[in-house]
Amino acid sequence: MLNNISEPITSHAINRGQHTAILNPITNEKLNYSELEHEIIKTSLALQELGIEKNMLVAISLKDSIIHVVIQLSLARIGCIHLPMDWRWGDEEKLNLITHFKPETIIVEDANSAKIIVSHLSLMNKEKVINVDKLIEASQIIENDFKSGKVDFFRTNQNFVANYSQNQPLLISLSSGTTGTPRGPQINHSHMISRFIAQSISLKFSWYDQFVAATPLYFGGGRTFVLSYLFMGGTIILLPPPWRPETFLKTLREYKPNVTFLVPTQIRDLLSLETKKLKDCATLTSVISSGSPLHENERKSVIDNISSGLIEYYASTEGGGISALFAKDMEESPSSVGKPIFRVEVQITDNNKFVQPPNTIGMVRYRGPAVTSKLFGEKNSKQKGETEDGWFYPGDLGELDKNGFLYLRGRSKDVIIRGGINIYPAEIERTLLKIESINEAAVLGIKDERYGEIVAAVIVGKKVLDDENVKKLCSDTLATYKIPEKFAYVGELPKNSGGKIIKSELTKLFITKSWL
Repeated sequence: MLNNISEPITSHAINRGQHTAILNPITNEKLNYSELEHEIIKTSLALQELGIEKNMLVAISLKDSIIHVVIQLSLARIGCIHLPMDWRWGDEEKLNLITHFKPETIIVEDANSAKIIVSHLSLMNKEKVINVDKLIEASQIIENDFKSGKVDFFRTNQNFVANYSQNQPLLISLSSGTTGTPRGPQINHSHMISRFIAQSISLKFSWYDQFVAATPLYFGGGRTFVLSYLFMGGTIILLPPPWRPETFLKTLREYKPNVTFLVPTQIRDLLSLETKKLKDCATLTSVISSGSPLHENERKSVIDNISSGLIEYYASTEGGGISALFAKDMEESPSSVGKPIFRVEVQITDNNKFVQPPNTIGMVRYRGPAVTSKLFGEKNSKQKGETEDGWFYPGDLGELDKNGFLYLRGRSKDVIIRGGINIYPAEIERTLLKIESINEAAVLGIKDERYGEIVAAVIVGKKVLDDENVKKLCSDTLATYKIPEKFAYVGELPKNSGGKIIKSELTKLFITKSWL
């Protein structure tokens, strides 16, 4: 039984040591599995020399790099708990997270970052903030000890055989775009290993794959897929931010990888290019998309021009993967997010938690071995919505059809109640996106004295659109009360790092009328 996510790397180092584990085409760095295992041992020792011990909460605020991945695996090997922080955040965002979770150590990109944190945070001292150069320096001293024989590498390797409980905490999985008071679902090694196994079975990950990591390591999907492939023994091709479609295509041309994960924004960037520029995508047998659903016409364009192996992956911070929709099913169930993946059970309930029959809209709930039920640092806490029988309610509305396909109908908090009638934004958004001049659309409710709420739409279009014309086109498929009554036209929709639209920001548009 595997108890630690870093365990298989020891096996890969022994059995497939020369197989490439991770490479960075930008910096030309590369590690095979033997070298990766060596780096993990060395870095684990260096971290311990710097005072980091099992069960410590360690925040990481680093750029995407091979050393970033090595540090994540080394902390896992020691038995520490990893708190991810996006290095691109402003000082206030970082300090908000640090103040709330109170990590015992913070690993930062450089000495200047360390100074900023120390100067703003009186509860911490300099010893608790480590810049990555200091860690690399400590690792090099240990490397010299290995080479001189002062430290026995083989014996050190044996000492690092993981023997922790599967319930050992691994990381605090912050939701993308966390604002306000952070919530920190605690992901244990067992949860993450269950996610890796489900990805191997349902998404067909294997050690023969080459995976392009084109989303940030801070981001849940970016981090999880990288760790999953290293767990499986595959090859990671790391493309650090900023995202550039041309760099991505060049990487495909030079390395011929077969799998990647992209958020919808990245996919739209690729689709905006001339079709002939996408010929290098022919190497991709699978393209995983997650964060928010692709539109039906976008799915078809991806299948025709990027990869016939498109997979839409419905996932959450708390539970990992929930369902997957494969290209072969997209024609039959074009607006679905697929069927539940390996060892995930999904149901639809009413507000009283009674299970609903097929084709009935209600609250989505799911359970499985990858679902966490605890918030970090809160002994008696349970995730919001969790019940005694282990079900988790992510706050999504949806329905299951008779064949087991899941359809999302929006967030429960986004339901518009107009004159006492429930209106689901997703239905209206799908209608708007069928209008040729509209690239993106988001629908929300805004306050109204007569009806309580009315339907409003924020649109990104190729040209200036006329409100009345849009209403007329909507009237072909929508009931009168569902047709948007207010419109705003913008150059782009506000989104978080996972590509999800931030609807709270859109509400402000109708208060300030800032698009005018």
